[in-house]
Amino acid sequence: MNANHPHQTPAGGPLLRLAVYGLSLQPSKRRLLYLSLLFGCLALIWVPITALLIFKPASYTSEWTLILPGTGNGLAVSLESIGQATASVASPFTNSSVDPVVNYKAIANSKPVLAIAAKQLNMSVEEFGTPKIKLVDQTSLMEFKMNAGSAELAQRKSHALYQALQAQLDQLRDDETHHLTESGLQMIVGFNDKLEQAQQKKLAYQVRSDIVSFEQFQGLIQRLEDSKYRHEQLISEHQALVSRIATMQQGLKLSDEGLKAAIALRSDRAFQRQLDRHADVHTQMSTINGIWGHDHPQLNQLQAAHHTVDDELTRRGHQVTGNTNWSTKELIDLGNQTGHDQVLIELLSLIAERNGLEQRIKSDAAFMQTLHRRIEDSASDSVVLENLSRKQQVATAVFSTALAKQDIGNADRYSSYPLVQMLAHPTLPERANNMATKIAVLGGIGATVAMIIGLYLLWIRKPWLQKLLKSA
Repeated sequence: MNANHPHQTPAGGPLLRLAVYGLSLQPSKRRLLYLSLLFGCLALIWVPITALLIFKPASYTSEWTLILPGTGNGLAVSLESIGQATASVASPFTNSSVDPVVNYKAIANSKPVLAIAAKQLNMSVEEFGTPKIKLVDQTSLMEFKMNAGSAELAQRKSHALYQALQAQLDQLRDDETHHLTESGLQMIVGFNDKLEQAQQKKLAYQVRSDIVSFEQFQGLIQRLEDSKYRHEQLISEHQALVSRIATMQQGLKLSDEGLKAAIALRSDRAFQRQLDRHADVHTQMSTINGIWGHDHPQLNQLQAAHHTVDDELTRRGHQVTGNTNWSTKELIDLGNQTGHDQVLIELLSLIAERNGLEQRIKSDAAFMQTLHRRIEDSASDSVVLENLSRKQQVATAVFSTALAKQDIGNADRYSSYPLVQMLAHPTLPERANNMATKIAVLGGIGATVAMIIGLYLLWIRKPWLQKLLKSA
């Protein structure tokens, strides 16, 4: 080398000269140096790998998969005339900022869960190790891998981790339910106090007021309207009845008092007997007067008897009718039974019905006036009672809804921590996991190739670097 490059020193200094011309060694020594470097580097690469392959304990991996159902559910209770309570649980995957699968991964890797799992196998947390968890994109799947020195232990550790995860989730759900129940009960106590206050206010006002509810006030108004409608009907019926009675009285030429007197006289047997005697005497007088004239002695006797009968007839007629203003002739006309007796009875019945309608009309009018005054006096009370009832209804609805929601809200334990299910159970590995061995061997081969290429480049560097230096 020195012969080919006699004492040429590059401008860059000793380091550049060492890189371009190398050491002043004979070719045999230089070859020995490179071989020594080659075997030294091979020893550095393969001795640790060989030790790893020899002394590394066998590792078995149990694999299993969990799935989180993504559907939400809801409960609803309708309280008739009070309100509605609804407890709805949306899908835990609808919130883009919080992913329950990521949360469950953190929980599964947490120290409390690992401690529970390790305790089941009488191991320490360090001996138990940590699982490898992979989240499958765009799904709610969680793939677990658990390593151990034997296949059975790897499977047992997987089962222990699953049970510990479920136990931790149940504890978190119980803790959440406990706190929610306590806060909900405190809120319900406040609602109950407001409801009792509203009830006491309404009850106290009902005791003082004339009406007890707004419905009662509405009932009074409805009753007044019904009374007005019935009153108008009675007036219409009365007017029709009055017209009918007037028509019949005009045909019979009888007043109301005359009609009553005629009915009474025609129904009285004593008056009718006197009336029959009066007719007999009158007939005899007419017969004698027609045959013998008015001076006949028997006619005088009949006239005396006629006066006696008229007096008795008049006395009895006044007694029956209760009216002394009727003359004998009027009493006779009223008491004579004719073919109009049935009409008189019907007319009298209509008059009695008319009088009854008049009394009902007067009674209804007085009742409506009283009812109208009561409505006016109770108007302000009804407004106050309506407001108090509305406040009580609101308080009742709030209290009942909160109570129902408290009950049905506790029915779903999986709102914050969704249900997790075993999709694929832990496997029992058939062979040891040799992935680390493969990686180590591949790494050693790669390092060996890289080292050989590096030494080869160092071996052939001189001619190339000297050419580049001369051209420069």
